[in-house]
Amino acid sequence: MKATGIIRRVDVLGRVVVPKEIRKAYKIDEGDPLEIFTEKDGIILRKYSPLASVSDESDDVCSALSLTTGKTALICDKDCFISASGSGSSELLEKTISKRLREFIHSGQTLVCAFINGDAPIELIEGSTCGYFNQLVMPIKKGGDILGAVILADKNKENQTTGEDLSLCTLACELLSKRYK
Repeated sequence: MKATGIIRRVDVLGRVVVPKEIRKAYKIDEGDPLEIFTEKDGIILRKYSPLASVSDESDDVCSALSLTTGKTALICDKDCFISASGSGSSELLEKTISKRLREFIHSGQTLVCAFINGDAPIELIEGSTCGYFNQLVMPIKKGGDILGAVILADKNKENQTTGEDLSLCTLACELLSKRYK
Protein backbone atom coordinates (compact mmCIF):
# COMPACT_ATOMS: atom_id res chain seq x y z
CA MET A 1 0.00 0.00 0.00
CA LYS A 2 1.14 3.52 -0.73
CA ALA A 3 1.32 5.84 2.28
CA THR A 4 -0.44 9.19 1.91
CA GLY A 5 0.87 10.88 5.04
CA ILE A 6 -2.71 11.68 6.06
CA ILE A 7 -3.93 10.52 9.45
CA ARG A 8 -7.59 10.51 10.53
CA ARG A 9 -9.19 9.45 13.79
CA VAL A 10 -12.10 7.04 14.06
CA ASP A 11 -15.11 8.69 15.72
CA VAL A 12 -17.46 7.17 18.33
CA LEU A 13 -19.63 5.61 15.60
CA GLY A 14 -16.62 4.02 13.85
CA ARG A 15 -16.56 6.53 10.99
CA VAL A 16 -13.46 7.86 9.25
CA VAL A 17 -13.50 10.84 6.88
CA VAL A 18 -11.85 10.10 3.54
CA PRO A 19 -9.82 13.23 2.70
CA LYS A 20 -11.07 15.44 -0.13
CA GLU A 21 -7.84 15.00 -2.10
CA ILE A 22 -8.24 11.22 -2.12
CA ARG A 23 -11.96 11.40 -2.98
CA LYS A 24 -11.14 13.72 -5.89
CA ALA A 25 -8.26 11.56 -7.15
CA TYR A 26 -10.44 8.43 -7.14
CA LYS A 27 -13.62 10.20 -8.32
CA ILE A 28 -15.53 9.30 -5.16
CA ASP A 29 -18.65 11.44 -4.89
CA GLU A 30 -21.04 11.87 -1.98
CA GLY A 31 -23.26 8.80 -1.78
CA ASP A 32 -20.91 6.53 -3.79
CA PRO A 33 -20.65 3.02 -2.34
CA LEU A 34 -17.26 1.77 -1.18
CA GLU A 35 -16.18 -1.86 -0.81
CA ILE A 36 -14.24 -2.75 2.32
CA PHE A 37 -11.57 -5.45 2.22
CA THR A 38 -9.23 -6.64 4.92
CA GLU A 39 -5.65 -7.73 4.50
CA LYS A 40 -3.23 -9.19 6.99
CA ASP A 41 -2.04 -5.76 8.11
CA GLY A 42 -4.74 -3.34 6.99
CA ILE A 43 -8.08 -2.31 5.56
CA ILE A 44 -8.65 -1.44 1.90
CA LEU A 45 -11.44 0.83 0.65
CA ARG A 46 -12.30 0.64 -3.05
CA LYS A 47 -14.98 2.41 -5.03
CA TYR A 48 -17.69 -0.15 -5.71
CA SER A 49 -18.87 -0.80 -9.28
CA PRO A 50 -22.25 -2.54 -9.27
CA LEU A 51 -21.83 -3.56 -12.91
CA ALA A 52 -18.49 -5.26 -12.22
CA SER A 53 -20.45 -7.89 -10.28
CA VAL A 54 -22.32 -8.81 -13.50
CA SER A 55 -19.32 -8.67 -15.86
CA ASP A 56 -20.02 -12.08 -17.44
CA GLU A 57 -23.54 -10.98 -18.33
CA SER A 58 -22.34 -7.60 -19.61
CA ASP A 59 -19.81 -9.36 -21.89
CA ASP A 60 -22.62 -11.55 -23.29
CA VAL A 61 -24.93 -8.54 -23.76
CA CYS A 62 -22.17 -6.58 -25.54
CA SER A 63 -21.42 -9.46 -27.86
CA ALA A 64 -25.10 -9.99 -28.71
CA LEU A 65 -25.67 -6.26 -29.31
CA SER A 66 -22.66 -6.01 -31.60
CA LEU A 67 -23.59 -9.13 -33.59
CA THR A 68 -27.24 -8.07 -33.94
CA THR A 69 -26.64 -4.43 -34.89
CA GLY A 70 -23.29 -4.67 -36.70
CA LYS A 71 -22.08 -1.80 -34.51
CA THR A 72 -19.60 -1.55 -31.67
CA ALA A 73 -21.23 -2.21 -28.30
CA LEU A 74 -19.76 -0.89 -25.06
CA ILE A 75 -20.86 -1.07 -21.46
CA CYS A 76 -19.40 1.25 -18.86
CA ASP A 77 -19.97 1.87 -15.21
CA LYS A 78 -19.67 5.44 -13.96
CA ASP A 79 -15.88 5.35 -14.29
CA CYS A 80 -14.61 2.99 -17.00
CA PHE A 81 -15.52 0.63 -19.82
CA ILE A 82 -16.18 -2.86 -18.43
CA SER A 83 -17.32 -4.70 -21.58
CA ALA A 84 -16.76 -4.14 -25.28
CA SER A 85 -17.45 -5.92 -28.56
CA GLY A 86 -17.04 -4.88 -32.19
CA SER A 87 -14.74 -2.74 -34.30
CA GLY A 88 -12.08 -0.93 -32.25
CA SER A 89 -13.63 -1.92 -28.95
CA SER A 90 -10.61 -3.65 -27.43
CA GLU A 91 -8.75 -0.33 -27.21
CA LEU A 92 -11.44 1.00 -24.86
CA LEU A 93 -11.77 -1.92 -22.45
CA GLU A 94 -10.89 -0.88 -18.87
CA LYS A 95 -10.12 2.71 -19.96
CA THR A 96 -11.53 5.62 -17.98
CA ILE A 97 -14.54 7.29 -19.59
CA SER A 98 -14.35 10.99 -20.45
CA LYS A 99 -15.60 13.65 -18.07
CA ARG A 100 -18.25 14.69 -20.59
CA LEU A 101 -19.52 11.10 -20.97
CA ARG A 102 -19.56 10.71 -17.17
CA GLU A 103 -21.60 13.90 -16.79
CA PHE A 104 -23.99 12.81 -19.51
CA ILE A 105 -24.52 9.40 -17.92
CA HIS A 106 -25.21 11.09 -14.57
CA SER A 107 -27.94 13.17 -16.28
CA GLY A 108 -29.91 9.96 -16.85
CA GLN A 109 -30.84 10.90 -20.41
CA THR A 110 -30.43 8.94 -23.64
CA LEU A 111 -28.14 10.50 -26.24
CA VAL A 112 -28.32 9.88 -29.99
CA CYS A 113 -25.57 11.47 -32.09
CA ALA A 114 -26.06 11.18 -35.85
CA PHE A 115 -23.26 12.45 -38.09
CA ILE A 116 -25.71 12.89 -41.01
CA ASN A 117 -27.71 15.35 -38.87
CA GLY A 118 -24.58 17.33 -38.03
CA ASP A 119 -24.39 16.05 -34.44
CA ALA A 120 -20.93 16.07 -32.87
CA PRO A 121 -20.07 12.73 -31.28
CA ILE A 122 -19.28 12.68 -27.58
CA GLU A 123 -15.74 11.94 -26.42
CA LEU A 124 -15.62 8.38 -25.08
CA ILE A 125 -12.22 8.78 -23.47
CA GLU A 126 -10.68 12.13 -22.59
CA GLY A 127 -9.86 14.00 -25.81
CA SER A 128 -11.10 11.33 -28.26
CA THR A 129 -14.25 9.99 -29.88
CA CYS A 130 -12.07 7.01 -30.91
CA GLY A 131 -13.21 7.48 -34.51
CA TYR A 132 -16.90 6.81 -33.83
CA PHE A 133 -19.23 9.20 -35.68
CA ASN A 134 -22.64 7.83 -34.70
CA GLN A 135 -23.41 7.02 -31.08
CA LEU A 136 -26.27 5.92 -28.89
CA VAL A 137 -25.67 6.30 -25.14
CA MET A 138 -28.36 4.90 -22.83
CA PRO A 139 -28.03 4.93 -19.03
CA ILE A 140 -28.52 1.75 -17.03
CA LYS A 141 -30.87 2.55 -14.15
CA LYS A 142 -31.90 0.60 -11.09
CA GLY A 143 -34.59 2.37 -9.11
CA GLY A 144 -33.35 5.93 -8.80
CA ASP A 145 -29.68 4.98 -9.19
CA ILE A 146 -27.65 5.18 -12.39
CA LEU A 147 -25.23 2.26 -12.65
CA GLY A 148 -23.57 3.08 -15.98
CA ALA A 149 -24.50 3.02 -19.66
CA VAL A 150 -24.90 0.89 -22.76
CA ILE A 151 -23.31 2.49 -25.82
CA LEU A 152 -23.68 1.63 -29.50
CA ALA A 153 -21.13 3.35 -31.73
CA ASP A 154 -20.31 3.23 -35.43
CA LYS A 155 -17.29 4.40 -37.42
CA ASN A 156 -19.31 4.48 -40.64
CA LYS A 157 -20.62 8.02 -41.11
CA GLU A 158 -23.62 6.76 -43.10
CA ASN A 159 -24.99 4.32 -40.49
CA GLN A 160 -27.65 5.99 -38.38
CA THR A 161 -29.18 4.82 -35.15
CA THR A 162 -32.41 2.94 -35.79
CA GLY A 163 -35.51 2.28 -33.74
CA GLU A 164 -34.29 -1.32 -33.44
CA ASP A 165 -31.01 -0.05 -31.93
CA LEU A 166 -32.99 1.93 -29.34
CA SER A 167 -35.16 -1.09 -28.51
CA LEU A 168 -32.15 -3.41 -28.17
CA CYS A 169 -30.31 -0.95 -25.93
CA THR A 170 -33.41 -0.54 -23.78
CA LEU A 171 -33.61 -4.32 -23.43
CA ALA A 172 -29.87 -4.54 -22.61
CA CYS A 173 -30.20 -1.86 -19.92
CA GLU A 174 -33.21 -3.63 -18.43
CA LEU A 175 -31.44 -7.01 -18.37
CA LEU A 176 -28.32 -5.59 -16.73
CA SER A 177 -30.26 -3.63 -14.12
CA LYS A 178 -32.23 -6.74 -13.16
CA ARG A 179 -28.99 -8.74 -12.70
CA TYR A 180 -27.62 -6.12 -10.28
CA LYS A 181 -28.52 -6.91 -6.70
